[in-house]
Amino acid sequence: MSVFIGVDAGGSRTTAVVADATGAELARAEQGPGNVRAGNARAAADVIAAACRDALQRARREAPAQTMVVGAAGAGREPERIELEAALAKAGLAQSVHVTTDAAIALEAAFDDGPGVVLIAGTGSIAWARLPDGTLLRAGGLGPLLGDHGSGFDLGFSALRAVGLSLQGIGHATTLVDRLLGRLGVSGDDLPRWAQTARPAEVAGLAPDVLEAAAEGDPVARRIVEAGADFLARHGRLLCSRFKNGTKVPVAFGGGLLVNRADYRALTAGRLELLAPMAAPVQDPVDATHGAIRLARRL
Repeated sequence: MSVFIGVDAGGSRTTAVVADATGAELARAEQGPGNVRAGNARAAADVIAAACRDALQRARREAPAQTMVVGAAGAGREPERIELEAALAKAGLAQSVHVTTDAAIALEAAFDDGPGVVLIAGTGSIAWARLPDGTLLRAGGLGPLLGDHGSGFDLGFSALRAVGLSLQGIGHATTLVDRLLGRLGVSGDDLPRWAQTARPAEVAGLAPDVLEAAAEGDPVARRIVEAGADFLARHGRLLCSRFKNGTKVPVAFGGGLLVNRADYRALTAGRLELLAPMAAPVQDPVDATHGAIRLARRL
């Protein structure tokens, strides 16, 4: 029986799902970061391929699958998309390989081919809308230096800066100092050295500590988290404003941070409803791999 592979490749985690001809999930597997950027397509392909092979083994199926669809962060840039698609085709995992963006598979998972907005926050962040006429619109997605507001990286980076200020006696006292130093296993003197070499995924890995500190009432952490949720909501408001007046716009939430942290998702949804009364947040988070499987079955 033919099987299909759907992959969600993000900046911290890559998830591969194997499904049968009806779309029923047979198995899934995870690996590390599989996002694509200039010059790393081969490395990203290796991570994605490892996740796919693991999922096929768990499903007790042999390669090649009939079709594989990969939604990868960073694949919105055509040179990177083409390079990643070519590298994955050489891996022999599927008879047909298609690479698209993580947003495309999230929209598919949330709304099939219908209209709506999806806010994605994992290591990075981006918002996408599909209008009723099929037009796609984007907000955010500018990377850690120019954007990624409200993402795991954003929360982690803001917390690191707050800790640095607190250690110098310039900023406010915060429980983030002990939390982050304990998480990283470094002293205050060693923190700058760690930060200088940290990858975005490592910085994003601090986001759960920031959210926990905020939940426990730390005012510095709470301001960071509230600012992140506000930025995501403003991305959503911008896209909702492009829909016809009076239309209720469904808004779904995807990406590892918003999927796994119901508290942050609820905070973002609440802020969005205040800023954009036309927004209708979808309660259940998006499993983007299901969108990849749907696309694979249609190709």
